[in-house]
Amino acid sequence: MPFTSIWVQALFALAIPSTFATKLRGNSTTLETDTREPRVYFLFLAVDKISNLDIWTSFFDSASPDKYRAFAHCKDNSCVQQLAGSPIIPVPMVASYYCTDLVSPMNQLLTYAISTDLGPKNAADKFAFISDSSLPAKPFKEIYSTLAARPASDMCVFPPGEWADLPNSDGEGLEVAVKVHQWITLTREHAEKASAMWQKGVMHNFMTYFKMNQMGWNNMLDNNFADNRNWGCLDEFWYMTALFGTLKKVKVDGDQTIDLPGFTGSPLRIDKKAGWQGQCDTFVIWAKYMHSLGNNQQEKLFLSLDPPSVPHGGNWARPGWWDTISATGIQALRKSDFLFVRKFIDKPILHGGGNFAQMYKQMIIDG
Repeated sequence: MPFTSIWVQALFALAIPSTFATKLRGNSTTLETDTREPRVYFLFLAVDKISNLDIWTSFFDSASPDKYRAFAHCKDNSCVQQLAGSPIIPVPMVASYYCTDLVSPMNQLLTYAISTDLGPKNAADKFAFISDSSLPAKPFKEIYSTLAARPASDMCVFPPGEWADLPNSDGEGLEVAVKVHQWITLTREHAEKASAMWQKGVMHNFMTYFKMNQMGWNNMLDNNFADNRNWGCLDEFWYMTALFGTLKKVKVDGDQTIDLPGFTGSPLRIDKKAGWQGQCDTFVIWAKYMHSLGNNQQEKLFLSLDPPSVPHGGNWARPGWWDTISATGIQALRKSDFLFVRKFIDKPILHGGGNFAQMYKQMIIDG
């Protein structure tokens, strides 16, 4: 299906009555499974543009149109204009606010993807959130086969010092909310559930309930497990909390585990010494946790980079970024365990000369 046809299909779906849309699905509102191959929905969160759009266009050009859909929520109209004619379809904008509410545009993407992609569905469909500064670290066929084969939702869990906690209501232990990277991948079941829960107002009060970001920052105190000093953004907590709930009666000094059906990497370890957990598909440089314990694939990739490819480190509040990388560094991304990498500025420099986009396409997209 050509890109223009995908755009027309999405726009047409918004205009037709829901009863007619149901007829197009075969007079059934139930989930039809295994009537087509799984599909991966790439959901971009963007401000004024998607950096290195030419690389993403080549990425989607390499794919069968039936195996993916790509949507973006733009904050500025310049982003919408940039995407015109590309394989990425902008969705209607909703209000968003850095940190306090990026979940509204995320769920707008889910709702739009679910409601406008007419025809049969597959329970193995996946919905992957992508940053406007991310790049694929693998060819489409590899990302597709990896995500389609997993039966659960993928979330990259921060070390427990970043989790939010409050005294449990009955006085026994703590109530804990687990913090994850924003760049998660959901199963169809979880995507539909999250979209419906947000529309019903579930956990819209999370930031107030857990008293997020209400104390003055103290580098000596923040963040530690079970300190009742909670920092972070709604998008880092809402999906994990809404879909799997908070952890109740957690022991301050205990080493506990909890089984989470539908969560890649279950069981979850609850211990202040635990490192990264879950499934981390997007490489993000958080300087504080670059050398954390646990299954630290971030450190493994970082240490594999040649000196010209080492990214800027960022700080406690902002992740690091690349503005320069070598062909050797690009090869390290390809060999890593990650499906996506961020943050890349638009049109970074290729160390040693040459065209970054061409080299990246050659080594990653065509690889």
